[in-house]
Amino acid sequence: MRNVWPLLRVQLIQSLRGGIERMSGTRSRFGLLLIPLLVLAFIPFLTMMTVGYIGLYQGLKLFGRPELTLTVALTAGQLLCLVFGVFYVISVFYFSKDLKHLIPLPLRPGEIALAKLATIIMGEYLTMAPVVVPALAVYGALADVGPLYIPFAVLIFLMLPVVPLVLSALFSLVLMRVTNLRRNRDLFRVFGALIGIGFALVMQFANRFQQGSVGAADIQRIIEQQQPLVQGFSRWAVTSVWGTQALQAGSPALGIPAFLLFTGTVAAALALLVVGAERLFFGGLLGGDESASSGRRVSRSDLAQKSGQVRTPLSALLLREIRLLNRTPSFLMSGVVAPLLIPIFAFIPLASAGGPFQELDFSRFANAPWTPVVLLGILLFVNSASSIPTSAISREGRWFWISRSLPVPPRLQIHAKLLHCMLFNLFNIVVLAAGMAWLGLATPRNLAVVVVGGLLTGALSGYTGLLIDVMRPHLDWTDPQQAMKGNYNSLLALLANTGISLVTILAAYLIYLVARPAFLPALMALLAVETWILGRVVGDLADIRYTQYEH
Repeated sequence: MRNVWPLLRVQLIQSLRGGIERMSGTRSRFGLLLIPLLVLAFIPFLTMMTVGYIGLYQGLKLFGRPELTLTVALTAGQLLCLVFGVFYVISVFYFSKDLKHLIPLPLRPGEIALAKLATIIMGEYLTMAPVVVPALAVYGALADVGPLYIPFAVLIFLMLPVVPLVLSALFSLVLMRVTNLRRNRDLFRVFGALIGIGFALVMQFANRFQQGSVGAADIQRIIEQQQPLVQGFSRWAVTSVWGTQALQAGSPALGIPAFLLFTGTVAAALALLVVGAERLFFGGLLGGDESASSGRRVSRSDLAQKSGQVRTPLSALLLREIRLLNRTPSFLMSGVVAPLLIPIFAFIPLASAGGPFQELDFSRFANAPWTPVVLLGILLFVNSASSIPTSAISREGRWFWISRSLPVPPRLQIHAKLLHCMLFNLFNIVVLAAGMAWLGLATPRNLAVVVVGGLLTGALSGYTGLLIDVMRPHLDWTDPQQAMKGNYNSLLALLANTGISLVTILAAYLIYLVARPAFLPALMALLAVETWILGRVVGDLADIRYTQYEH
């Protein structure tokens, strides 16, 4: 393993330079100046998480278990790494273009796996920090912690993604080794990754649906018997328990052994990854190039039949966008994860018997004047979380010259990309309508506003993401995942959508004060005008920028 450190240094430098280039569109270090703007996009979410953890800490303190705040945060952070780790590991381990340079070198498979895992961990810190860091800060500020809290908290945060990512890596190693024996490897990889995500979700939340969940009487009985609630998590999140015990205030004697157990588990996980990589990694590289995954031959009759079909330019471009996304597992997984996971996470507390929302009667808000506005805000947030529009041009990569040579104007291609984004937005509308029916909010007025306003907000957020990608596309990615998750355009689009939302809320409030009876129709008209203006801007900009891209 003597080659791990030099290889790790090269991988980290390459990852850092790629991150700066993706943020700024240039290789200059001045791209780091954009980081404060990216942080601003997370301020509302960080504020919400901090306030939530303060309330959770105060509530658990009444029962004598404030340390459970740490357990919840550490478990949530590991869950994020586990869910997003599967397809990210597959991309970095098997689809990165540097493999053709690494394989001929005198490097062990375990050394390559460890170095690549380190680059994944660096990226997962950004994913995990908004969920874990506020809890660590809240507990450290409110609890009577000892002098070891800060160093232990930093080290535990740095080691927290290791175990879930190793589990994802081992699953990916087995998946890729097996699916290389199949004809349709891309299809098996996508469905295998979806199965892994579904299995992780079932394991994480199975206890919430067992025996009607845990009621108030059960919680009271556990508290009366002075049984640590942390033990309830120890069956499946033992690292979160050890992390909690290491940081728990008032237990220095327990903290050091728990920290050593946490560290030992991380070391054992890395050793297990090395063993698995030595046996499976190189075998899974067979056929790892996605462009060569399909071995099906096209006959002359099939080619004639397909080329003889006549479509309108817009429908042909839309079909091209669909196929471009579906043919690459990394693109497809990154595109569908957010629309799938957000409704799942929203459904769990609503469907759990005895859950936190069980006693609330949402139906009494069905006819409130601001209920449709709140529903539209939810749709706008979910649509803004999609990486489909912010990578619409970037996904084309080195094949962008095809789009530039097509005999159709760039603005028409932009409109086709928007229609492709709207297909995913329709799924969000359906899920929200189902949730409205579940909560008793599905009045004709609310459904009409959600359908019409949902299409408008979907188009508005889609054009916003396309505007960012038109201005700064990332066309020279080396592996497909860089065009999606490694593309910082999503954060810039989130910041832009936040600004548009604030302007729209202010305008909606003024409309409500001036013309209350025509409030909802005026709001729909406002969204339509915003969408039309933004669509014209993006189309005009695309006509100019398409001829200026270098790749």
